[in-house]
Amino acid sequence: MVVPSESSRSLHTVIGRNGSTLACGLFVVAILLGAALDRSLLLAIWLLSFWHYYLYWLAVAFGVPSFEVFKRDAVAMKTVSVAALASVYLAAPLDFASLTVIAAGIALNVRAASVLGVDRTYYGHEVGGLPPQRITAFPYSLIAHPMILGNVAAFGGTLINPEFARAWGPLAGLHVALNIGLLAMELAGTRRLRAMRIGGGLVFASVLLGITFAVLPITLMGVMLTAVAVACAGILYRCYAPEIAAPETARRES
Repeated sequence: MVVPSESSRSLHTVIGRNGSTLACGLFVVAILLGAALDRSLLLAIWLLSFWHYYLYWLAVAFGVPSFEVFKRDAVAMKTVSVAALASVYLAAPLDFASLTVIAAGIALNVRAASVLGVDRTYYGHEVGGLPPQRITAFPYSLIAHPMILGNVAAFGGTLINPEFARAWGPLAGLHVALNIGLLAMELAGTRRLRAMRIGGGLVFASVLLGITFAVLPITLMGVMLTAVAVACAGILYRCYAPEIAAPETARRES
């Protein structure tokens, strides 16, 4: 019998602990490479825009193997998403009213995040083990969910720009809808965990199917990259919900 060396066991541990981060990184590289080869901005923008919402749902609905890894994954994929949207928004002619609303939404979001701190911004109470804390500083002194309101204002503000709305309106609209979905998830809390798991799964399956069949061109590269997206979703699910995924695998194999 071959006994794994200490170095191989350490490497396996590192990969296992950071599997979701590796999956996200390889996914982004694969999508960018495939879109570049296909010369399709559409593929890259749509397939890279919504993964942080999926990570939020996985974390709240199933828990996190490591809060630090989850924060890293969420921040990275949100950065990719914002960069994707910004790249197409800034390519459109500038609209002052649109920029004003976007700036107001971002300012509200940044202020709320600074009051909460990074850990609580990324569901530190729900999944990171932080104790409950009543936040009374502005903007929480006025509204209960200012970060989501700021997100809705920022993404909705892009739609005021007529040129952007004509070309990419559904993209920004889906961001708005998913932020409203996050609000519903936060209001439900862990009291309705089963409904959250089922509802969130259906939402993200619908998003992926909708992007595949209603937005993306039916090309070989489009099909291949969609398959990569499905594989990434499955890997992230197994990383964040191993106690759910493992019994399902065992039942299939029996």
